[in-house]
Formats: sequence, C-alpha cells, structure tokens
Amino acid sequence: MNSLTVVTIASILIAMGPLAITFYQTANAQYGTGPTGALSVEEQLRLAKEKVSNAQQAGAYGSGTAFFGKNIGDAAIYTGAVVAIFGAVAAAFIVMSRGKKSISA
Repeated sequence: MNSLTVVTIASILIAMGPLAITFYQTANAQYGTGPTGALSVEEQLRLAKEKVSNAQQAGAYGSGTAFFGKNIGDAAIYTGAVVAIFGAVAAAFIVMSRGKKSISA
C-alpha cells in the first residue's frame, strides 16, 4: 500500500469514530430508565396511544394514518386534481411534439 492510501483510510477511521459513538448514544437515549427523567415503558405506551388517537381525528393525515379510509370525497378531489395536473402536462408535451418537424442532417 502506498502512503496516500494509508493516510486516507486512517483519516476516514478517525473521522467516523466520534460519529459512530454519537449515533449509539442517540439511539440508546430513548430507552433509558431511572431517575434521569426518562419515561417508563407504561408512560411511553400511554403517550403512543394518545398520539394515535390524535392522528385519527378528522383531517389529520400523515404519519401512517389512512388517507383513503376516512373520507372518500376528499380523496377523490385530491386524486382528480393530481390527474388533471399530470394530464395537462402530458397533453402539453404531446402538442409540442407534434408541432415540431424533424430536420435530417
């Protein structure tokens, strides 16, 4: 191995060391228990159930809540708008392609 390869590999390992430790601490922090102020499993479960009930309210879409299951009228309007936009763009490309004549070299 030449010295440039060794220096490059050493630099990468030195740079990734603190980064890996930071990721481990971040992932481990959410499961802490004890007097550090972390929530117990029961409290986390209660909060998760509250989040799910809040997400299931009318008009709350995202975070995995059903989009087509609640109100089919709103979903049809959104789907129609998307179809109209993409249809108009496709029609514009078709019109533009038919209007131009190719010139052979």
